[in-house]
Amino acid sequence: MRIGRDISRRQLLRISGQGIVFAGLGPLLRTRPCHGDISLNEKVTIAIIGCGGMGTRHIEALSVNPQCTIAAVCDCFKPRYENAIGVVDKLSGKKPDGYQDFRRVLDRKDIDAIWAPTPDHWHPLMTILGCQAGKDVYVEKPVCPTVAEGRAMVQAARRYGRVVQVGTQQRSMTIFQDAMKLIHSGRLGQITSATCWVGVNGWQVGETPRPVPEGLDWDMWLGPAPKVPYSPERHYGFMGWHDYCRGGQLTNWGVHLMDIVHWGIGEDRPLSVQALGGSYRGGAGADNYENIEALFEYKGCTVTWEQRHSNQYNGHDYGIKFQGTKGSLTIDRNTFEVWPGRLGIPQYVGEPERSWAHPPHHNNFFDCIRSRKLPAADIEQGFRSTIPVLLAGIALKVGRKLLWDGENERFIRDAEADRHLSRAYRAPWHL
Repeated sequence: MRIGRDISRRQLLRISGQGIVFAGLGPLLRTRPCHGDISLNEKVTIAIIGCGGMGTRHIEALSVNPQCTIAAVCDCFKPRYENAIGVVDKLSGKKPDGYQDFRRVLDRKDIDAIWAPTPDHWHPLMTILGCQAGKDVYVEKPVCPTVAEGRAMVQAARRYGRVVQVGTQQRSMTIFQDAMKLIHSGRLGQITSATCWVGVNGWQVGETPRPVPEGLDWDMWLGPAPKVPYSPERHYGFMGWHDYCRGGQLTNWGVHLMDIVHWGIGEDRPLSVQALGGSYRGGAGADNYENIEALFEYKGCTVTWEQRHSNQYNGHDYGIKFQGTKGSLTIDRNTFEVWPGRLGIPQYVGEPERSWAHPPHHNNFFDCIRSRKLPAADIEQGFRSTIPVLLAGIALKVGRKLLWDGENERFIRDAEADRHLSRAYRAPWHL
C-alpha cells in the first residue's frame, strides 16, 4: 500500500500496528532535499504554512535566523498571509511570496522545508504531503488527532527519507536537558511516579454561524474535517472542538509535558489509562472538558495528569514533578527545584522564555536538514508523546479503564475503544 492513496479505516489500524517499517535506516535519513545537498554555509529555503498565532511566532524568529530564507508564506485566510509578508519583509528585508493554497507551495522545487503551525486536524495530511513532495517538515504539536494518523506520519517520514521535527521545543531547552541528566544520574533514586499539571480549558460553549469573512477559504480551512457552517468560535477557538482538536489543554499542553515525562522515566508506551472529567461550571470547552484527571500506568511508574482550577505547585501554574525513591524534582520552563535539601542540589534558574518558537529548536532542525540525522524531536518521538493524551481522551469517551498494547498500538480486547483510533476524512482529502 502506498501512502497518498485512499486507505480504509481497517488499513489505517493495520498501519498503526506495524511499527517503524524503515527502522533499518537507523539515525541517518539517506534521501536528500529536493534540490540537492545543502552545504554547512548555505541557507535553507523554507515556507511557512499557517500564519496565525503560533505561525507568527515562528515567522518572527525565522525572519532573523541567518540559517534560512523564508521564500513563501501561506494561509487560507488571505489577510493573515498578507500580514506575514509584511512581517518577513520588515525583519529580513526580503519579501516572500504569498499563497492561499498550500499545494502551490509544495509544487515549488526551490523550497527545502515547510513549517506546519496549522490547526491540529491538518497536521497529519500536511506532514505526509510535504514528505511526498520532497520537503523536510517542522510540524507543531499535537502531532495528530488520532493514533492511526500519527503512525501514517512516521511511515511517510521514513518512506521518503525526510527530516520531520515536532514542535516539542523543550527537547532543545538547556533547563530540561540538565534536569534529565540529573534524573538519569540516579541522584533522585528510582522514579516511581510523575505528575503533570495545568489549568483548565478556556474555550467557551456555543457558536454563532456567520457569513464567511472576506478573504477566507473556509472549505480549505476545514480540509479533511466535517463540512459545517462558518463560525468565529470554530475559526479562532478550534481547540474547543473535537473536529479539529482532541482535548483542548489535554492535547495542547499535554504533549509538551508528557514528552518530558517520557524522557525522564525512559518509557514511552503506557500500559493502561483511566480518566474522569467534566465542565462543571457549564462554561468551557465546546467539546473538550474544562477539568480532567487522568492516571497512566507505565512499566515501573505511574503518571497523573491534573487539569484543574487554581492548579499550582510551589507557585507554578504548570509543570512536571518527578518523584523518586531518594528525592523529587519539580520543573517548568524557567526553574527546577529538588527536594529534600540534604541532597545538596540548588534551585536551577534558567533564562526567561523569549519565544514559543525557540530558535535553538529551529537550528537543530536546520542542522539535521544538512546532516540527514534524526532531529531532537523526531516524528516518532513526538508521536509517542501524543499517544497518551489521545488515549486519555478516549478513556473519557468510553468511561472506563483501558488497557493499551503499545507494540501494536491498539487497545487490548476492546473493539469499541479501537474505533476511536482513526477518523474519517472528508472528500476529496485522503491520506
